[in-house]
Parts: sequence; structure tokens; C-alpha cells
Amino acid sequence: MRSILLYANEDSGTIDRVEAALNLAGAFNAHLHCLQMITPDTFVAMDPFGGVYPMFDLLEDMREREAKNKQEIDAKLQRADAPRTWITGTRYPRSSALDRMALVDLTIVSIPQKDELGDRPPPPARLATQSNTPVLAIAPGGTRFDAHGNAMVAWNGSAEAARALCAAVPLLSRAENVTIVHIEEAKPHALSPTDAAEYLGYYEIRSDIREVARSDRITSDVLAEAAALADASYIVMGAYGHARLQERIFGGVTQALSTNSNVSLFMAH
Repeated sequence: MRSILLYANEDSGTIDRVEAALNLAGAFNAHLHCLQMITPDTFVAMDPFGGVYPMFDLLEDMREREAKNKQEIDAKLQRADAPRTWITGTRYPRSSALDRMALVDLTIVSIPQKDELGDRPPPPARLATQSNTPVLAIAPGGTRFDAHGNAMVAWNGSAEAARALCAAVPLLSRAENVTIVHIEEAKPHALSPTDAAEYLGYYEIRSDIREVARSDRITSDVLAEAAALADASYIVMGAYGHARLQERIFGGVTQALSTNSNVSLFMAH
């Protein structure tokens, strides 16, 4: 992981994202690409007769705030001697991130807070499903992300879980401990947790398997509890192991964890 994209706009998760980026930059000697974008239609008002009026005062205020935010982040990166490039402009952060993700090894965003779900931050699960690049979603105010801390793999044997595991190998190789958590299913996938542990073994990554019996509890709650028991710094998981339409209607693990996790998520689709 030598090239990392960092979402650098100001929000409730900015400080935690920057700390995670510095942690990874130090662990992998990586170059940080700091993405800072202003959404254009945020500063446009419409009257009842269909007139459109740009709100220049608000736009200028936002530009000043983001300029100050950039200055503070850059000073912190400079003190850490972190190689960096700034990407700024007036575009939608999600589309800008997707454009840039094609040539980076990892993208760092945040698990959105409730008051930010409809706001500007790129949704981590959607980024993971629309790009071949894995996404690290940092939990603001949650468990501190540490590349050298304990890691948990949420394993269900799906193709998405397998891709996430493969993509996470560089990170897992630096973890203190790796725990593979498998919740028994009525119709198990072809790939077992033993297969996952064997794959990690090829990279000399030792892992422990924890089997959890199927219960009436919500799967995301079971995984959150398992992460706490493993003292995990982050969870490796596949994004949308079931059909996305099904998850949107009935809810699912990806939807629940990517909007309400206390532990950072390493996701791939």
C-alpha cells in the first residue's frame, strides 16, 4: 500500500481519518493524496417561480473554512514528514473519489454520523462496490485504528469476503493478531474459514478461527460484539455479500456496519 487516497474535507471524522492516514503512511511508507472538494449545488437556491440564485457569501465562507482546514491538516502531515499531494476543486466528492481510486491502493473515508448521512461525505459501502480499490472507513470517536493492532475478519465464505481478505493481506501482515469470525449459516458457502486461514498462511499470517452459532440476534450486532472480544482495531469484510436491492429493502450487515460501527471497516467488493 504505497498510494493512499484520503478524503480531507472538514467534518466530524476528519481528525480520526488524518490520524489513520498517518498511521498507514508510517507503516507502509505511503504517499497520501488528500482530496478536498466542495459540492457545487450546496450553494444554489431556488425561488417558487423556478429562479436559480447562487449563494456567493456561503460559497466564499465554505472556501475559507476548507482553506483553513487544509492548512491545519497539511501542517500536521508536514510535522510527520508524510509525502502528500493535494487534490482540490468544486465537484461532488463521491465522483471525484471514484475517479481517483483507480490508481491508488486504498481509500480512507469515514463511517458517516447520523446527522451526516445525507451530506457530502462519500458513502464508504458505495465506494467499495463501485471501485476495485478497497475502502477503509474510519469510525469517528470509536476504537482507534492501528495498522499494527488486532484485526478481525468477518467471514461468510462469499466471493466478496474472499476479495476483501485478499486485498487486506498487506495490512493483515502487520496485525498483532488476526481473528477469523464465522457465523454458521443454514446454506454455507463453498469457502470455509479454514480455507481463509490457509490462504493467510501462505503469507505467513497466523490466524485464529472463531465459530459463532446462528441465533436470532442481528448479524451486525454479533460481529460488533466479536470485534470487541477480539479487541479489534478494524474489521475486514466484503461489501454487500447479498444482493444490494435485498439489503436496501430488508437491511443487511453492510448497511448496518457501514453506518453504525464503532470499529473501522476495511471493505472490498
